[in-house]
Amino acid sequence: MSKRLLAVLAAGLLAAAPAAVSAQSVSLAGGLALPVSDLKDGADAGYNAAIGLNFGAPLLPFGARIEGAINGFNFKNNVNGDVRILNVTANGIFNLGMPYLIGGLGYYNRRIKLENLGVSSSDSESAAGINIGGGIRLPLGTLSPFAEIRYHAMLGDKDKAANFQFIPITFGIQF
Repeated sequence: MSKRLLAVLAAGLLAAAPAAVSAQSVSLAGGLALPVSDLKDGADAGYNAAIGLNFGAPLLPFGARIEGAINGFNFKNNVNGDVRILNVTANGIFNLGMPYLIGGLGYYNRRIKLENLGVSSSDSESAAGINIGGGIRLPLGTLSPFAEIRYHAMLGDKDKAANFQFIPITFGIQF
């Protein structure tokens, strides 16, 4: 292909993209959340639930997802209480056909709740964070089931337990 033809094709795609870039779908997902690093030392595997808005242009291999999620973990060794991590992330998606890569930045809030002899105490910390992973999507008309695995890391102060890391394994549907 000549450079001129490639330039015309690229210009056409870029001109069509703004009209096609809109919240094209909603995704709902849930599954297992695995604690990693310091979190793994005190917590068992837990749950994950997420909702997202997906953006992208049909002819381009990249898109975006804005997502909110909740992850919960119970403590090990008969300790009464739990860890809850809420996060909001902005992610880039690179489509490779049915499989895709996903990653981005986010805001994470973790809450540690302990219960001892009927007395409950709670501590909360927030930090920026990152996530990266991949998934596979099965396009089935207006519904697209997907499976995804990602690594999330809070980038906060370790002394305040604002550096937790976890891996959610989610199954969901895009519509």
